[in-house]
This record gives sequence, structure tokens and C-alpha cells, in this order.
Amino acid sequence: MVRKPYKITGVCLLSLSMVTACVNPNEHAMRIGAPPIEDSKTITSLRAMQSRNFTTLKIENLIQASAATLQDLGFIVEEVSKEYGVLVGSKERDAVETGQVAVQVVLVLLAAIGGNTHNMVYDESQKINVTVIVNKIDDNSSQVRAFFDRHITNNQGQLWKADVITDAEIYQQFFEKLSASMFLEANK
Repeated sequence: MVRKPYKITGVCLLSLSMVTACVNPNEHAMRIGAPPIEDSKTITSLRAMQSRNFTTLKIENLIQASAATLQDLGFIVEEVSKEYGVLVGSKERDAVETGQVAVQVVLVLLAAIGGNTHNMVYDESQKINVTVIVNKIDDNSSQVRAFFDRHITNNQGQLWKADVITDAEIYQQFFEKLSASMFLEANK
């Protein structure tokens, strides 16, 4: 008996839809887009780290001050949308860590002793991305929220790590420079 391919495909699609119908679409979205953070306290503290409220300038001025701050920090501002209050920038940095390379050298030596080969793989470069969003809260205040993440490429030219930056010092440095820039702008 020969089965028609469209019947097999239909059965497969029906089975797949029955399996996925049991899972809430929001659960899929959360698995794909959620930061690698497990508890709500950590997410809340990350959000607090990423956000600051300002009362001194218009949104346009906040966007200009944010762009200047990113440039002072070595970022290239790639896109700006004053209409939506969004800035996007990035910078390239070296990611080589001596300890990681040393471990790879030891593994190469151990493999050679055992008559095997081992390809050294270690972090080589990273692209740090930033997205800044400026929202008006009310007539007197606005919120600036900055998101930093990085993509790490290994010495084989493969993108092999991507993560949200959760180091408080990076966010603190950004907001300190932004506050100073806004102070200067307000007191011209």
C-alpha cells in the first residue's frame, strides 16, 4: 500500500499542533526572549539597575545626552529614533583571557601525550551592544533605560556566547556620565 505524501504530512502537522496546543504561547516567548535570570528579585534588581528617572530635560535632550554619553564610553551610535526615544550602539572589544588560553594549551599538551589532537578554542572578541530607551513618565519626568548585552566570538570565528550584562558597575558608569552630561546641558 502506497501512502500519499500529503496525508503523511497532514498527520504530522495535526500531531504537532496537538502537542503544541497544550503549551501556552507565552511560555514559548518567555523561553526564547527571557534573560538568563531565574528569580523575580534578580529580574527586579536588574530592571532597577537599568533604569533612571530624570526631571530636568525634554526627551530630545535626554536622547542627545545619551548619545553623547555612549560616544564618551567608546560606543558607536548606530541608530537613533527621536520619535520613539530609542538609541542603539555597539563597540568591539578583545575577549581573550589568559586563564582560558592556558587551559586550552594544557589540553593540547595532554591530547598530544595521549596521541590525540585537540583544537584550541577560546574567547577572542566580543561585541558589546547597548539599547537606550527614553520614555516620558509625565509632564515633569522621563525614564531612561539602558540594556547592555554582548556576543562573544571564539578564535575559530564562531559566535558562541551571548548574554545580558548584569554587572552593576557598567550601568552605574553609564548613568553617572549621563547625569553629568545632563547637568552640563541644563546649565549652559
